[in-house]
Amino acid sequence: MNTSSSLPIGDFSNPEHQSRSRPDAEVVDRVIVASGLTPAERRSSPSIVEESLDEALNVKMQPGQTVVVDSLIGQVNGRPIFADEILTPIMDQLNAEYLRQPWPRFQQMVVQLVSQQLKSVLYNELFLAEARASMSEEQQTGFLAWMNNFRGDEIGKRGGVQAEANRQLLAEEGKTIDEFMKQQEEQQLIQHLMNSRVRPNTLVAWRDVQRAWDARKDQYNPKPTVTLGRIRIRTEGNEDQIKLIEGELQAGEAFSVVAAAAGMPDDGVWQTFDLGDGGVSDIEIADFYKEHIASLDVGQTSKPFVRGARTIWISVIAIDRPEVHTLYEPSIQQALYREIYSRRLNEAQSEFIDGILRRGIYDDIDLMNEKIVKIALSRFSPRR
Repeated sequence: MNTSSSLPIGDFSNPEHQSRSRPDAEVVDRVIVASGLTPAERRSSPSIVEESLDEALNVKMQPGQTVVVDSLIGQVNGRPIFADEILTPIMDQLNAEYLRQPWPRFQQMVVQLVSQQLKSVLYNELFLAEARASMSEEQQTGFLAWMNNFRGDEIGKRGGVQAEANRQLLAEEGKTIDEFMKQQEEQQLIQHLMNSRVRPNTLVAWRDVQRAWDARKDQYNPKPTVTLGRIRIRTEGNEDQIKLIEGELQAGEAFSVVAAAAGMPDDGVWQTFDLGDGGVSDIEIADFYKEHIASLDVGQTSKPFVRGARTIWISVIAIDRPEVHTLYEPSIQQALYREIYSRRLNEAQSEFIDGILRRGIYDDIDLMNEKIVKIALSRFSPRR
C-alpha cells in the first residue's frame, strides 16, 4: 500500500455544484459596471475580522504532527459549543506563554486558561437563557424597542449609514454593527438579570455596619506603641567601656551612635511594645525593666543598671499614638459598607450561579474542558 500518496483539494469538490460557486472579483466587477453601477473599492489589506480569523487559524505544525482545527466539544441549552469559540479569545496569550514557559508549566497554564474561558462562555450562555426567560412580554417588547433605538443612535453617531458604521466599528472594536449590538444586548440582559435577581439580596442595613465596626474597631484604632532601645554588655572585664558609654550618653551623644559603637545590632533598637493606659511603665515587659523606664520620655535613656552578669541601658526611641477614629466618620462608614456589600454580592452571585447550573442543560464541564485542552495542546509542539 502506498502510504505517501496525496490528494489534491479538487478531488473533494462536486462538479454538479460548480454553478453554485462564488464568482471571482473581476467577474463581479464586470457585471456591476454593465449594470451602470460603480464597483466598491477593494481593500489592499485584510480587515480586522479577517486578520483575527487568520490569527486563530494560523497554527504552526511540525511534520507528522496532528492538529485539530475545530471540533464540537459539547452543548449548552441546546446550543453547540465549538472549540474555537473557547480558544480564539485566548490564543494570543497561549502563543505568548508558549514562547516564555517550559513545556510542563505551559501545559498547566493551558488547563487554567481553558477552564476559565469555558466557564465564562458557559455562564454567559446560561445567564442569557435565564435573563430572557425571566422577562415578561411587556419587558421583552420594551427591551426590543430600546435596542432598536440604541442601534439607530450608534449608526447615527457614525454618519447615519450602516456601511459607514460597520467600517468605523471594525476599526474601533474589531466588530461589525451586528456583532457590536449582539454584545450590547447580552450585556444589558445580564445586567437586568443581576439587578432583578442578585442585587436585592445584597442590601446592607445600618446595624450591619455597626456590627462590622464592633468587630473591626481595633483595626481602625490600633493601640499606641513605644519603641525601646537597649545596650547590654558583660560587666566583668568591661569596666572601662561601661564608663565610656555612660560618659558619652551623659555628654548628649545620640543613643543610636553610642549603641552602634558598642556593637549593638540595629543601632541599639530593641523592640516595640503596645503602650498601656499607664504609659511607658505599663507595657508587657519584664518587671525589673519597668522601674528604670517609668520616668523616661522620648529620647531619654536610663541610668545603667546591672542584671545578672550584664550592665544595661534602656532608651525610649519613639512613642507612636495613632489618630483615634469613630464609626461616625463618613470614610469609615463607606469602607465598612463597601466591604459588607462586596461580600454579600459575592455570596449572592455564587448562590445564583449554583441555582442556574442546577437548572441548566449542558454537557459535563470536565469532559468539555478535557476535549478543549487536548485540542489546544495539539496546536503546539512539545519541547523541553
